[in-house]
Amino acid sequence: MKIDGVKNNVVNFYKKNTPKAESKVTTPKKDTIELSTAGKSLSAMSLDSKPVNSKEKIEAIRNQVMQGTYKMDPKLTATRMMDIMKGRDI
Repeated sequence: MKIDGVKNNVVNFYKKNTPKAESKVTTPKKDTIELSTAGKSLSAMSLDSKPVNSKEKIEAIRNQVMQGTYKMDPKLTATRMMDIMKGRDI
């Protein structure tokens, strides 16, 4: 009995039937934030449920500074400065 070894056609048959892995290219999804209309309306209100007009508030502070009657809270200023330095959200 003569054994010639594995024939090329047997190896080729095996290679033809192997499943090929498909490479999928996926792009990472980015996070998004959307505010609802209720959230947007809440941003215009203070904790006292009184509407806040930032332009009026800024103008009032500006007038007090110009007149020299603006009172600063040194402890609050120092606390806010430390929060900013430490990277805390205000």
